[in-house]
Amino acid sequence: GRNSFRGPQYFNVDLTIAKKFALPFLGERSNIDVRANLFNVFNVLNLTPFGFASDSTRINNGDQPNARFGKATSGLAGRVVEFQARFNF
Repeated sequence: GRNSFRGPQYFNVDLTIAKKFALPFLGERSNIDVRANLFNVFNVLNLTPFGFASDSTRINNGDQPNARFGKATSGLAGRVVEFQARFNF
């Protein structure tokens, strides 16, 4: 919604590391490609933005003041590591 809280500064660093190993005994162009994909490398907690008309954006919840107003209720994914190997021939 309008003027809703977007959370603290979003920070994310992704990294890919790859190495190709030649296999000349299997053929001239055969190789193995090994790769590691790292998402959110520094494992920074990024809070989910507030949704329109959620408990975090409502000031009053009936007659009682809303205890969740202005508070993030969840976070986004932490560090994710993905490994991959490919055989080319």
